[in-house]
Amino acid sequence: MRELQELAGRADTPRLAVVRPNARKFLAASLFADRHEAEARVVIGDLLRAEPRTRLEPGQFEVGFTRLFDDVVRSMEAELDRILVQRAQARRAEENARDARRALTLDLLGSEARVQVVPRWQTFIPFGIGQFANRQTGLGVLFLSLETTFLLGSVAAAVVDQAVRSPTQSDGVYEQGADDQRANVAFTMRVLNWTLLSAFVATTVIGIVQANGAYIPQRVIDRVPRPVPPALQGVQISAQPGAMGASLHFTL
Repeated sequence: MRELQELAGRADTPRLAVVRPNARKFLAASLFADRHEAEARVVIGDLLRAEPRTRLEPGQFEVGFTRLFDDVVRSMEAELDRILVQRAQARRAEENARDARRALTLDLLGSEARVQVVPRWQTFIPFGIGQFANRQTGLGVLFLSLETTFLLGSVAAAVVDQAVRSPTQSDGVYEQGADDQRANVAFTMRVLNWTLLSAFVATTVIGIVQANGAYIPQRVIDRVPRPVPPALQGVQISAQPGAMGASLHFTL
């Protein structure tokens, strides 16, 4: 029994995986024969979790142990179904990943990328030009809208300020008898002008900093088919993961 316990408890290897289920069966049967039913149930549970579809062959073991095994299977039915579903999902995910790797490998080998160089100076231009150059359309529209609004508002406020000044006003200092209402409007427009101009400068600086932070010198525009040399036509290519990464196999 000690040998069976050691065999059942060893680390998994490809060769051991073949004999481990039978070793656990005989270990559980031996424990049951020695009237260690609780320990036999534990071993059967470990066996079923590793191999949920494992069942006893008719007449392989005594009737009492067969009943115990079937009882453990019934008690673990929900857990075993869950394990089978999880393993099926894992296999499906692995197959999808393998197909995706193969498709990507074939695409990389059968096509070549057209690369566009993005000039760095574009990231220093306001009005969202840097964001558009980085393919950040949403941010580009945002900075373009904000900076245009602030700049046009500042210009409009400056024009109104100049328009409402009285003819006797000089450098923003009103002489005695100037129209108070015009003076108030001019002062308000002047404050609004500087406020909007400051907002424009601040937004421009933020946009330039953001564009430089997200700057990528090159980007792939698209991929175009690459002609296969005549000497390689008919070669079958397959890709699969390995211990050191993906590996390619060529079949003539």
